[in-house]
Amino acid sequence: MIGKGTDSLWKKDIFEEIIDIDDVVVDKTEMEFSIGYTEGNIPEHFSDLIDEVIAELPRYCEIKAGFRLVDVKKTPDRSNGLYFGGKFFKLDKIVTGQLKKSEKAALFLCTIGPGIERRSKQLLKSGEIMLSYIFDVAASVAAESVTNILHDRIKERMLSRGLNITNRYSPGYCNWSVAEQQLLFSFFPRNFCGVSLTDSSLMIPIKSVSGIIGVGRKVKWKDYICDRCGIKDCTYRAIRLKSSRGGKSNTEIL
Repeated sequence: MIGKGTDSLWKKDIFEEIIDIDDVVVDKTEMEFSIGYTEGNIPEHFSDLIDEVIAELPRYCEIKAGFRLVDVKKTPDRSNGLYFGGKFFKLDKIVTGQLKKSEKAALFLCTIGPGIERRSKQLLKSGEIMLSYIFDVAASVAAESVTNILHDRIKERMLSRGLNITNRYSPGYCNWSVAEQQLLFSFFPRNFCGVSLTDSSLMIPIKSVSGIIGVGRKVKWKDYICDRCGIKDCTYRAIRLKSSRGGKSNTEIL
């Protein structure tokens, strides 16, 4: 169940960020890489379609973003998990290791809204299969760009308090069960940022991102360690490793 509470409760350490669509970067090279082409080798027709989608994208975006700060507590007898706001999150050792020095955690949520998804479905229904697919890829890149901006905003806020932040981690990655979306969402008011959660822990709108960022005086930013991760069937890991070998962008595709 998604958590409920009084207005005064939810206003405590909850922040909503206004992100302008003009600040969102949908990099063409990243899109080319995402659909399987290296830079400069994409057919002209596909290149034109990408340009068309990037130009249209802003009219379909409804960006919303926010986060909540909660206390972090570790327990000596449970190495693969931490308490966030008094609730225990069962994390794998990778995420636990990156967040265990945190004093607080920023639980975040952001979305680009349902508009692009609707547009992609309309195109698919009308037979524009490739254009529909490119819209979907662009939406993923845009959603990650919004998350990058939110991450930077959280960093700025925490630095003003004399605190550092970690990289971000989301349910479904680094062997962290996607089912714990339910626990993460319990810290927000219902439909916070216009995002809801299904019983199977799928976010609606789909092009949304949630996760946790560690905050504290002793925490450090560390790059993802996908090259040392043993989870063979992780799509996120496969994309990042492929990008590190042949791509030029650090954007993470959902």
